[in-house]
Amino acid sequence: MTKRNLFWLAVLAVAVIGGATRPAPAAAQAAKPAEPLQVQETNEAGVVAEFVECKRKEGVLSVRIRFRNTGTEAVAWYLVSGRNYDQFYVTAAAKKYLVLRDSEKVPLAPPAGSGGDIYVSLKPGGSWLWWAKYPAPPADVKKINYVVPGVAPFEDIPITDQ
Repeated sequence: MTKRNLFWLAVLAVAVIGGATRPAPAAAQAAKPAEPLQVQETNEAGVVAEFVECKRKEGVLSVRIRFRNTGTEAVAWYLVSGRNYDQFYVTAAAKKYLVLRDSEKVPLAPPAGSGGDIYVSLKPGGSWLWWAKYPAPPADVKKINYVVPGVAPFEDIPITDQ
C-alpha cells in the first residue's frame, strides 16, 4: 500500500470514528418524524392517523396528519374523492372552519389529481402526510377538534401559537 493510500485510509478512519462520537447535525435531527399529539384508528386495515401539528400563525391554522401503515400488507385508498376537501374540517368554540382556498379557489392542502382525487398507497411501515390550512380560531381558543373522513375524530388538540 502506498503512503498516499495509507493517508486517505487514515483520513477515512478518523472521519468514521470521529463522526460516531459527535451528535447528529441539526438537519438530520429535524428529519425525525414529529411525535404525534394524538393517534386515531382509521377505516383502512392497519392504518393509523397521527395528528402531528396544530399551529396558529398570523390568522392561519396549519395542521398535519401522518397516515402510517402499521400492518403487514400494502394498503391503498382514496383519501380525497371528487375534491371533497370540505369533509376535512376544524371545529372550535361552536364554529366550523373549512380549508382555506387561494384566489383561484384551489384548496391550501395537498393537490388532487386531474379527476379530483388523492389516492394514498402505503407499503407496510410506510407513511403519507396530509396537511391543510384553515382560518385560525380566535386567540382565546386553545384547542380544536378535527374531522377526517374515515377516521375517528381528533378531539381537544392543543394549538401552538407562533
